[in-house]
Amino acid sequence: IQEVVFMRPGSVTHAFNMSQRYVGLDIVSNVGPTVEVISPPNGNVASPGYYLLFIVNGDRVPSTGVWIRLS
Repeated sequence: IQEVVFMRPGSVTHAFNMSQRYVGLDIVSNVGPTVEVISPPNGNVASPGYYLLFIVNGDRVPSTGVWIRLS
């Protein structure tokens, strides 16, 4: 595992997509089947709402996305 990322889905209106966002997370521990990451520091980095969580391997291939909700 090389990266853990959040992707916020887009919200397109009138040809603008203002809410899509990529947030890379810092990996603290990657031991066995468990990965520990540091969450975004505040709502300016990752505003509350739904995100897709991806785990990316060394070949830059992402996992299947899992929906999560930040509050």
